Amino acid sequence: MSKKPISQKRAEREKAEDRALNRVFGVFLLGLAAECYLFILYRAAIGTIDSMVTCYQVIRWSSWLGLILLLGGALVAYLKRSDRKLRTVMLWIAGLGVFLAVSGWIMYRFSNYNYGITVMCILVPIAAVLALVFQLYQRECFLCTIALAGSLFTVWVRGASLNSGFWRTPVIVGAVLGAVILAAAAALVRTAQQAEGKLWGVRVCSLECDYRIIYGVLGIAFVCVLLAAAVPSITYYLMWALGVLAFAELVYYTTKLM
Repeated sequence: MSKKPISQKRAEREKAEDRALNRVFGVFLLGLAAECYLFILYRAAIGTIDSMVTCYQVIRWSSWLGLILLLGGALVAYLKRSDRKLRTVMLWIAGLGVFLAVSGWIMYRFSNYNYGITVMCILVPIAAVLALVFQLYQRECFLCTIALAGSLFTVWVRGASLNSGFWRTPVIVGAVLGAVILAAAAALVRTAQQAEGKLWGVRVCSLECDYRIIYGVLGIAFVCVLLAAAVPSITYYLMWALGVLAFAELVYYTTKLM
């Protein structure tokens, strides 16, 4: 079999890089659009009584619209799965439906003091950054980043629920569950390490992965989440520790790309 000429390999590499950049740009625009949508709702919710009522009516109807888009998009994508372009469009529509339905339910369900909108305004940038990390960095970097982001959010919620009598117990249970998830993630990483970076046949870590970094990140996140559950008065310092660790981890994996 003849080898591909160097010019063809370079063209294929440039085409692959262009596709990756287009995906990154698309993720950035989607995150920006979602945050603008949430910001408009937030401004309406903290305005007059009439604007607040209108805001939550829009949220309620948008959640139902999202459910319709999700079901319709998924159904058409499945029925027309042989048409790649139509399937892609329908999957994007279904994804929009997921966002509208889930965000609408959260914002409407936790409408007291606009907690739901505030949480969504925080979650959307986090999700956008995680999507960018997934597109740009190694898979092990994405694993560490999502573990730190989830731990940071858990610690923040634990601190915010300190003076809430109703939410204190559910948040503590959620923090303990988060610690269990981190421990399970470490066990899965161990399984992948023994299989040269593959888990159930799917590559989740690169061949050059330094597993000590992953174990260290998961271990520190595990300890911080448990400390937040037990001693909520130190959540501020734990958030700083997790934030600094996330920055250091991203800098480390950035240098590995160079």
